[in-house]
Amino acid sequence: MNSFNMQRFTAAGQTFEIDPVCEMKVDPQNPPFKFLYKGKTYYFCSKACKHLFERVPEQYIKANET
Repeated sequence: MNSFNMQRFTAAGQTFEIDPVCEMKVDPQNPPFKFLYKGKTYYFCSKACKHLFERVPEQYIKANET
């Protein structure tokens, strides 16, 4: 999967983060999984996505985000 720019979406007052692995919307107020990497918190929809990110985070992050 290509790396992409982390985006925030707001719908009806609700802010969502994007899972950098599968690109699903994740509620940052109640995320299933999260991971702190280089001072930034990343949010994940599943344990599998978090695990993939932990193994090779640079694969999922653009250079200007690190």
